Amino acid sequence: MNKLFSGFTLLVVLAMVLSACTPAAPATTEAPVPAVAEPTNTLAPAAAAPTAEAPAAATATVDANAPTPAPTAVVGIYGKCDKPIVLWSGLTGSDAGHFATLLQKFSEENPDTCVDSEGYVWDTFFQKYPTATAAGQPPDMVIFHATEVQQMASQGLMTPLDDIMYKDSSAKASDYNPTLMQAITYDGQIMAVPFDNHGWLLWYNTKIIKDAGLDPNNLPKNGAEFLQWAQKITTDVNGKHPLDAGFDKDNVQVWAHEFTWTRYTEPATLWQFGGGVLSPDSKTVLLDSPESIAAIQYWHDLMYKYYVAPPAVPGKAWAGDLYKVGRLAFMWEGTWTKGFMDDNPDIAAVTQTGFINSLAPDGKQAVKFDSHIMAIPAGVDEAGQARAKKLITWLSKNGATWAESGQVPANLQVQASLDPKTYPSVVEAAKEFNAIGRTDMSSKYFIEIQTAYETAIGNALASADADVAASLKAGAEQIRAILARP
Repeated sequence: MNKLFSGFTLLVVLAMVLSACTPAAPATTEAPVPAVAEPTNTLAPAAAAPTAEAPAAATATVDANAPTPAPTAVVGIYGKCDKPIVLWSGLTGSDAGHFATLLQKFSEENPDTCVDSEGYVWDTFFQKYPTATAAGQPPDMVIFHATEVQQMASQGLMTPLDDIMYKDSSAKASDYNPTLMQAITYDGQIMAVPFDNHGWLLWYNTKIIKDAGLDPNNLPKNGAEFLQWAQKITTDVNGKHPLDAGFDKDNVQVWAHEFTWTRYTEPATLWQFGGGVLSPDSKTVLLDSPESIAAIQYWHDLMYKYYVAPPAVPGKAWAGDLYKVGRLAFMWEGTWTKGFMDDNPDIAAVTQTGFINSLAPDGKQAVKFDSHIMAIPAGVDEAGQARAKKLITWLSKNGATWAESGQVPANLQVQASLDPKTYPSVVEAAKEFNAIGRTDMSSKYFIEIQTAYETAIGNALASADADVAASLKAGAEQIRAILARP
C-alpha cells in the first residue's frame, strides 16, 4: 500500500501538468530542474479546435481563495441493474457520442448488465483516479492512454490483467500491435487491453498542390524534396513565393505546412532523423543528440528561414482553422480529424490522407501512435473485476462502431474487417501505424519527461533567434536529473 500512496501523492501533483490529450499554449520560458514534480508549460497549438483529443479550453481569472468547484462529468447511464459497471474515462470530446453509442449497444445486448459511465477532462481524470484508488473506492474500470501505463503501473495504481483477461483468451495479445503490447506490459505483466490506436496522419489539400504545378499522387520522399515543394506552395497575399523577389513573409496567404501538437509532431520528426527523447531502453537521453537537434532545427528553418510554415508562437491559428479555408497544404493531425472533415465537406472533397511525409534527409519514416487502453484499477474486488471483464471483452471485439470517431480499433481482426470506402482515413491510419508506428517512451517518469521535452522544444521554436541546440541541451539536462533520482 505504501507504493500506491506514494504514487497517489506524485500523481496529484502531476495532474497539474498533465493534459494527456489537450494542447496548451507554446512554452517560451525555460523551466528549472525541479526537486519535485512541478507544473511547467508545454508546446502545442494556442487555439486548437475542439476534437476528441484536443477539447476546447477556456481562459478565466482564478480567485485563489475560492473553493474548488466539483469536476464536471459527462455522465451516461446505460441499462438498469442492481450493480452497474462503474467506468471512468477522459472521453469527453467529439468521441463521447460515439462511445455512448457503443455503451448503449452493449446494454441492449446484455440486458442483465448496466453501465454507469463518467467522462472527465483528462487533468480531472488524473486527479480522481489516483485519489479514489488510494481511498479504496476505485471505479470498476478506467480508460486512459498506453503512454501513461508505465507510470501508473509503477505507482501501484493498476491491476495486472494476465490472469483476469489473457489466461482464458478473453483477450489475446496476438490480436494487437506487438509494439503497443510491449508498451502496456510492466514488470512482465500485461496491465491493460487496448481499445484503439490513434495518432498523426497526413491530411493534404490536393487542389493547392495541383495549383502549384505539383502531383498530389507523388508526394515528396524526404526533407529536401519537401522543402522544394514548400517553396512552390507557400504564397503571400500578392501571389509571390518565398524564392520570389518581394515575397511578403508577414502576409502569407497559403502555407505549405504547419507545426501542430508537439506531443505527436516532434516524436515523429525526432525518430525520422534518428534521434528521440530517450533511447529505446529509456536509460539514455537523446534530446540533445546531433540527430535530435537537426530534427528541431529543420522545423525552426521551415518557420524562420524559409517562411513556409507559420511560427510556433502563442496566438497563432490552429492548423485546422487554416486548412478548412484553403490556406494550408499539408496538415499533420490526428485520426480524430475525421469528425472535422465530416463537418467540412467542401474541404474534405479536395483532401486525401496518407502516411505522414518524412522530413529527414534520407527519407526515414516513423510516426507516433498511442492507444486508449482499458484497465482495472488496483483495489477492485473480484465482483468488480468480473463486471469490468465483461465490458472490456465486449468493447475489444466490437470496435467497428468506434471507427466512426476516426480512431482505429485496436483489435487487428476488427481493423481488417473495415470497409476502406466507408472508413478511408481509419483504414489508412491502421496501415500507417502497423507499418511505421512507434509508441512513446516507456518510463515511470513519463509525464515529467514529456513536460520537460515539450518545454525545451517550445523554447527552441519560440522565435527566429532561439538557439535550438542550447534549448534542447537545457531540456536534456532536466530529463537527466529526473532519471537520476533513486
